[in-house]
Amino acid sequence: MENQKQNEESKSNGMELLENVIKSNERNTVSNEKNMESNAEVKADIEDLVLAIAQLQLDFEIVKEIPTKIEIVLSQETKGFYEDFYKKMEMKEKFNWSGLGIIILGIFTFVLSITFATNWYKESIKAKSELRQDILNEIADEGKKIYDENEIEILSENTKVMQLWIKNNPKKAEDFLRFKDGFEANRENK
Repeated sequence: MENQKQNEESKSNGMELLENVIKSNERNTVSNEKNMESNAEVKADIEDLVLAIAQLQLDFEIVKEIPTKIEIVLSQETKGFYEDFYKKMEMKEKFNWSGLGIIILGIFTFVLSITFATNWYKESIKAKSELRQDILNEIADEGKKIYDENEIEILSENTKVMQLWIKNNPKKAEDFLRFKDGFEANRENK
């Protein structure tokens, strides 16, 4: 029984292997056909290129036959025109160099201005912070302090709530007021 089962499994595995080989061959055949088509296209392109190179060589031979020097005789008027033209070009060249110098000077002035402005701004900020610190030191020397307005509002509201509670609960408030008097007396003794 086991041998028969193993035989069936090996037949099944053999069939699967055979099917895979057939599929692989089919894919290779399709791929080979595509490669052959691609090779034919490349061959045609190479032939076109060879023909283009041959035509280019013929064109170069024709160009070699054309004369390369032509003698021109200029009139006195034309010579004068070109001499004036060269003088104007020399003047423009000098003007271009002076313009370049002005641009460089402008850039230098711009950079220098930025440097001075930055230094002035830093010193200004430093002076403002020193002035603020001096004001805070004067306030501290007078025995005063700067508090956040929100904290003062909270303390004021708490004081109002405590006064209202003392007013509404006079018997319970006596104990609190005695504690408060003792706390203040203790603080004064220190």
